Amino acid sequence: MDRAARRLRRAAGHCDAALRRALRFGDGWYGTGVSAAEITGVGRRLRELADGTGEDAGRLTIAAAAFLTPPGIAAAAPPPGRPLGGSAPSPASVVDDLGRLAQAGLTICTMWLPIAAEHVDKATEWIADKVMPQLN
Repeated sequence: MDRAARRLRRAAGHCDAALRRALRFGDGWYGTGVSAAEITGVGRRLRELADGTGEDAGRLTIAAAAFLTPPGIAAAAPPPGRPLGGSAPSPASVVDDLGRLAQAGLTICTMWLPIAAEHVDKATEWIADKVMPQLN
């Protein structure tokens, strides 16, 4: 992650002020293009900030958008975050990535497909046929 992206993350939903707001007023925390390490860090920081306040960090849903460009489909725009499954995703790499995110504490994952509208059917078929059967 480059320096500007790190500054933006600190200024956005990853900063302590945002995490405190999530604890006090929210039902969860939502990130975009985050890694398992970032999810782990957010969860740890939420627990630290909640300690001694009466807030329960464990009640928060940890969710994120993941960016996926299935193989054989050109990206219409570069993903604004880390691509799910890497730069050349396979069903196994996507499932592995989702597993690491879940193990880190992610409970909801939404997909953002940075592709042209005419390829959405093909992309969702790839996800349904190749990725979903491997998830448990």
